[in-house]
Amino acid sequence: MISIAIISISCSKNSEQAKASGSMNDTIKQKDGTVLTYKKPGEDLILLKRDQSVYSKGYQNRLRKIAEYYLAKSEKDLVKFHVEKKEGELGYSIEENDWEDVNYTQIGIFNKSGNNLSTMQWLFYEPKSQKLYEFDLNTKKLQEFNLEK
Repeated sequence: MISIAIISISCSKNSEQAKASGSMNDTIKQKDGTVLTYKKPGEDLILLKRDQSVYSKGYQNRLRKIAEYYLAKSEKDLVKFHVEKKEGELGYSIEENDWEDVNYTQIGIFNKSGNNLSTMQWLFYEPKSQKLYEFDLNTKKLQEFNLEK
């Protein structure tokens, strides 16, 4: 009985340390049953809504998780730099956008330092297929982002 209490205390201390260090994991469940696991960023992300679209709480939560997942899994040097450097605050913006006759939720991943807001990457999320795309500024095309990295 005593060993159970010690284990419980030990686990709760580890959980508190994980929260403090920002090493908490989270998951996103896909329609096909796939569960995506990722390490959450240390602090909550800033949310900026760029249009008047109304999103359900569940969808807003999913968009936040997608932004966190992208920050955790992106291979883009600029994104990795800001995640590791931890100067300023990380955030994401959301708005509805049509691209080549497909309706997407556009997500802007940004860093905010003082009054300056710098967008690092534009993402396009297609909720029906649950696919995520990075906008390639050079080619002006959407490149699918592998959600199973």
